[in-house]
Amino acid sequence: MVTITNLNRKKRSVESHLKAGDLELIIIPRAEYEALLEQIEDMKDIRDSIQTLKEYRSGKRISFDRYEARKKAKSI
Repeated sequence: MVTITNLNRKKRSVESHLKAGDLELIIIPRAEYEALLEQIEDMKDIRDSIQTLKEYRSGKRISFDRYEARKKAKSI
């Protein structure tokens, strides 16, 4: 539960950080914030895909088709 005392304490904490210069506050609409989070996730996926492709091309990884073929060969 949020009380007035808690809010006042938080307000004083934020004010002291602002005065010290070590806190920045940016207010944006929730929809814009969520869109930014989605873009960050997309960028992480792209980064991971690039890393995987580099590993595959360097011989550190095998294609899924080769993996499936090996798996089937072992089960026979």
